[in-house]
Amino acid sequence: MANKNIIDRIFPIKYHFHQMLFLQSQSNALGVDALFCWLKSGSEKDSQALNKHVKKADEIRMEMEKNLTEAFVTPFDRGDIYSISVGMNRVLKYVESTLISMKAFNVEANNTIVNMVEQLKTGVDVFAEAVNNLEKNHGKSEAAVVTMRATHREIEKLYIDGMFFVYAGSDPMEAIKKREVYHHIKDASTNLEETVDVLHRIIVRLT
Repeated sequence: MANKNIIDRIFPIKYHFHQMLFLQSQSNALGVDALFCWLKSGSEKDSQALNKHVKKADEIRMEMEKNLTEAFVTPFDRGDIYSISVGMNRVLKYVESTLISMKAFNVEANNTIVNMVEQLKTGVDVFAEAVNNLEKNHGKSEAAVVTMRATHREIEKLYIDGMFFVYAGSDPMEAIKKREVYHHIKDASTNLEETVDVLHRIIVRLT
């Protein structure tokens, strides 16, 4: 700890990576919330809100990557910072693809889609809170890992159950369209699960 304080005095922290990671995770959570609202409302306002949050998250990620190349010291492994940022970006890209696919293929929101996105919303909300606690109370962040992983398991179950009914139908084109949408949500959840693993590795190293 003494050595760390000496390094901090010689090379003061210029970039606040905790704050940038939280801002990106917050944009992710707002983006998923916008998709969830759009599923219920069909409002173009909610669709545009998702686009806004995707753009904001991209700006934060690009700025963070620039700062990573310039920073002499980081609060934890810079590779983990990069990985967690990229992982969050992939989550939101699949969320955006969900909305785009539903519009393009004229897929209406059903219980499977709504319930999958609701679980994803819970996961990214808890993830944002965990990132926010990372700097001062990573014990709370660790406790949240169980909840985040549980949402992924539930989404996988919803996906399997949903696909069972899709394949039992008589319209193969409708099955293809719904599978595309279901899979985008599942992929968002898979990337969140992988990003949670990176967050947990950071927590373990801080302990």
